[in-house]
Amino acid sequence: MKRNSSPKGPEDIRRRAEQSLKSEPDRPDEMCFEEANCHVHELRVHQIELEMQNEELRRVQNELEISRSRYAELYDFAPVGYLTLNKHGEIVDLNLTAAGMLGVERGHLLNRHFQHFVFPADKKNFFSHLKALFEKQERQISEVKLSPKSGEQFYARLESIYMESGGGAGVCRTNMSDVTLRRRAEQVLQNAHDELERCVDERTAELRTAIVKLEQINLELQDFAHVATHDLQEPLRKIQTFCDMAIMRCAPALDSTCRDYLHRVLNSASRMRQLLRDLLLFSRVGAEPQPFKRIDLGGIVRAAADVFEVMVKDGGILIEIGKLPVIEADESQILQLFQNLVGNSLKFRGDQTLQINIYTKQTANGMCEIYMEDNGIGFDQHFAELIFKPFQRLNGRNEYEGTGMGLAICKKIAERHGGSIRAESEPGKGSKFIIRLPVKQINL
Repeated sequence: MKRNSSPKGPEDIRRRAEQSLKSEPDRPDEMCFEEANCHVHELRVHQIELEMQNEELRRVQNELEISRSRYAELYDFAPVGYLTLNKHGEIVDLNLTAAGMLGVERGHLLNRHFQHFVFPADKKNFFSHLKALFEKQERQISEVKLSPKSGEQFYARLESIYMESGGGAGVCRTNMSDVTLRRRAEQVLQNAHDELERCVDERTAELRTAIVKLEQINLELQDFAHVATHDLQEPLRKIQTFCDMAIMRCAPALDSTCRDYLHRVLNSASRMRQLLRDLLLFSRVGAEPQPFKRIDLGGIVRAAADVFEVMVKDGGILIEIGKLPVIEADESQILQLFQNLVGNSLKFRGDQTLQINIYTKQTANGMCEIYMEDNGIGFDQHFAELIFKPFQRLNGRNEYEGTGMGLAICKKIAERHGGSIRAESEPGKGSKFIIRLPVKQINL
């Protein structure tokens, strides 16, 4: 028996539906008007609900379209290029900015290898960037030189992240930005840095040569000062000796004027010998340095004050020495420094009882400050720097004896230790000397 497999048309379907309806048994028409009306109401409510849902779906769809359009605009016209690459380096997707940077229409770039735009010398760097991303699945950043189809070559910064895509295959999402201007600026800075280093090296070489010459001149001057002061001592001793002999042996034959002349010669020779001793001491500060060692600064200052023990006792002078630190220094030079300062206070004391107070303050950077205050005659602060220069005197020789070298020697000793000395004073109100010295010397 052959089966008819021809398709049934709409007329056939309707005919069969009508036959099915006729074959159904008659149902009593028992539905009342109220029930029918209720069903109609429910159907109407359901219809309105469906219309409202449909309207809501249309609104959501419209918003999605707007959002998708906005995203596309943001993606395509972003100030940097966005690319999606597969593990082979083929371009899966990109925005208009990236296409513009590569100089090719977007449609012609899909499925093309990005490496075709990479400068030959940087291709190895690009493949390493891509390989590291897919192996480690961590953010990778590198810079390569690109050669677009149209336009000039430029340096691009590639910042890539790994993302899973449909089908289980990962892709490379890359942010591409033009860093040519930055690279040029860096090159300019590097060239300037190289040029500056070259100038510094040249200048350093010149300074070293000048320092060597200055050190040689300084040594020659120190040798000259040493020889000169040493050689001048002998004639001065002879002058003093013969003047003493003349006064002793020829006193009966000399009148008062001649004896006054001889005494003046003796005083001048004595001052000259003292000046030569101070000059010799000044030249030796740098010429004959002793190695630095740990010294008790308090003991050194007490030893310096003990030199003037007789004068201190006879004059009722009060010297108070506070607790001072242990430092690394040249013991003999630090002793000389404080001898000069104590002697300076004793020399320039006023009519009242002299009081000297010596104490310290710890400061930053491994330095300590020693303060020496007195209630002497003081001086005008205007001369605070002048008093540390050689041969400078603020008072006449008839008022106060001295060569004007004591404080200059103090300054040279402090500087030789990597420190400094300064003074603060006011006429009639005493003086304060601040000596700044390193606690520990740095061996260069």
